[in-house]
Amino acid sequence: MTVRISIGRVVALLLVAPAALSQSPYENLTREQIMARSTDEIAPGLYAFGSFGERSIFVVTAEGVIATDPTSAEHARAMRAAIGEVTEQPVRYLIYSHQHWDHVLGGQIFKDEGATVVSHENCLAHFRATPNSGVVMPDQTVTGGESISLGGRKLKLMYFGRNHGDCMLVMQLDGTDVLFVGDLVTPYSVGLGFFPDYYPGDYLRTLTEIEALPGWSRMIGNHGIPVAPKEALVQRRRYLEALMDAVRLALERNELQGDALYQSIELPEEFRQMRGYRRNIARAAERIAYYYGMGW
Repeated sequence: MTVRISIGRVVALLLVAPAALSQSPYENLTREQIMARSTDEIAPGLYAFGSFGERSIFVVTAEGVIATDPTSAEHARAMRAAIGEVTEQPVRYLIYSHQHWDHVLGGQIFKDEGATVVSHENCLAHFRATPNSGVVMPDQTVTGGESISLGGRKLKLMYFGRNHGDCMLVMQLDGTDVLFVGDLVTPYSVGLGFFPDYYPGDYLRTLTEIEALPGWSRMIGNHGIPVAPKEALVQRRRYLEALMDAVRLALERNELQGDALYQSIELPEEFRQMRGYRRNIARAAERIAYYYGMGW
């Protein structure tokens, strides 16, 4: 297995040192480190492509390639070139992990070579409600549980309901211990502060259900390092549980309101080491307060 990691030796160390996973060294990456692209073979035929800022996967088979998440025209061109360095096979399928524009723009390059574009059926309403000329509309939709079969390989498409939006697909290539979890987990990061379209209760349920799935021990996310151990998802689940518990208790005490309440939230040390904690904890607490206080 060839793994070329572009953001430094510390990443490689984390991949082989699970005991240190609560310590995130990614807080102060330079722009060059965030944007540097690499192609990483995570398992036979399964590649992660992209940078710390945006990442996709592609699957190479004897009859063609399955690619995901073009993200932008620039990223898609770079991914197509990277695929060409691995195989001469054409891209047969392009799969959207979910509907957000930072993951689905730029797919025309794959459509032009004949790829079938696939998404969850719920994504269609989003594409129609907020159209963008950079989005290639899906040719085929799924409801979850289907597989894309090509060249003797199967890429399973799993759906867990609402979580980060309502059309997220989690993927697993047969014969591998790796899940592609899209935006559900950025390893060792707390994620965006206000969870713009996360459904907190369903998000927590989804992470719990994915954690319980058999047959996987590593994950690839849409952002962050190329691959991380399962413990990265467990950490994100435990962080969300701790955040929701802390906000709920603060609301029940009814001692603080508004910004004073959000800024009072402090989680245990293991979570303070996650990327973006100081920058995002108050806004994340605000989002959970609205969840408990207004039902959204």
